[in-house]
Amino acid sequence: MLSVLTLGWAVIYADRTCLYPLLPALAAGLGLTSAQAGTLTGIYFLFYVLMQIPAGIAGDRFGLRTVLLIMYTVAGLGLLGLGLWGTSFAALLCFAALHGLGAGAYYPAAYGTLLQATPPARRGFSSAVIGIGMAAGLLGGLAMSGPVYETLGSYRWPFLLLCLPTFGMVWLFRRRLPNIRGTSGGAWAEYRELLQDRQLWLINIATFTALYGFWVAVTWGPTFLKMERGYGLGQAGLYTGLVAVSAVPAGILWGRLSDRLGRKRVALFILPAAAVALYLMTWATDPVSMALVLPLFGMFSNSAFSPVMVAWIGDIVNRRYPGRMGAAVGIFNCTIMTAAIVAPIVSGYLRDATGSLAPAIAAGSCIMAAGTVVILLLPERRPAEDRGFPG
Repeated sequence: MLSVLTLGWAVIYADRTCLYPLLPALAAGLGLTSAQAGTLTGIYFLFYVLMQIPAGIAGDRFGLRTVLLIMYTVAGLGLLGLGLWGTSFAALLCFAALHGLGAGAYYPAAYGTLLQATPPARRGFSSAVIGIGMAAGLLGGLAMSGPVYETLGSYRWPFLLLCLPTFGMVWLFRRRLPNIRGTSGGAWAEYRELLQDRQLWLINIATFTALYGFWVAVTWGPTFLKMERGYGLGQAGLYTGLVAVSAVPAGILWGRLSDRLGRKRVALFILPAAAVALYLMTWATDPVSMALVLPLFGMFSNSAFSPVMVAWIGDIVNRRYPGRMGAAVGIFNCTIMTAAIVAPIVSGYLRDATGSLAPAIAAGSCIMAAGTVVILLLPERRPAEDRGFPG
């Protein structure tokens, strides 16, 4: 199960991130401003976020695998549309939205399944293993789209090529995943309890700040390297993908440490370190320093940080709200992924206003640093103290 969920995350992340190195080509070919180019990623994440809570609730009621199979197919159709008919700004917006809608079910379905099938003392580690897929997909999408575009001469080919593994995963999910359900009912009062839980919201907000900085780096990083540091398009995507390389071992380390030492202690170390590493991008001017800064950022950014926080969510929900894991994870990811809507658009606006992406990167660093204060407000509880695991 864990290997299939990891592979599914890798494919959906490659589908998502292959767009980012193509933003300069899309802007030049279609006459878009930086803010419009950023809107292409923003519209994807708008529909991605809108799907989180409905997918989680539907998964609790009808089975998480059932929801995953349907919506992963929708994501593949959106990707196919980008490749076949994405020849105008309006068409790109429509198919990016469709792809985001389908992809939005993956997080609550995958992590809802994982957190209900994994004991508390292994949630951080298991969440980090799935994060390997996130990192691999991030690197794969960023690294392949530029060279494919330059070789085949069309930005539509990366989307078409990625359709194959996307549709292939639907078959694999059907064969290998259990169809875990929560409670079949679901009164509004029960969901209202989730929405009013202060500790869950503090975790959500802190993780939002981490993802804001991450999406500044990932969506606009290739453009920053190409336009302000003189990298080629393929090289810019590959360098940005270094964020994913270091995130793999780091995420497993932080996840395991959070299982043993507690979520809060580990999170309080990771988030401020990520803020500093992101800011260092504005100072790195040569390939050697950039090759050091980007993996450093990866060690503390989304793929390394989020497993700790989603495991923290799992600890609380299994203890307080059994049977509502899909909904809880959907609310979590809905909240944190609004950063992926806001960060690209705000960063594009700052670039249009200042002529540089350096102010946007600095702003992302400040927002991440502010998240540390939010973590300080959370009480600590070691995973071993939880007794809510149903198995």
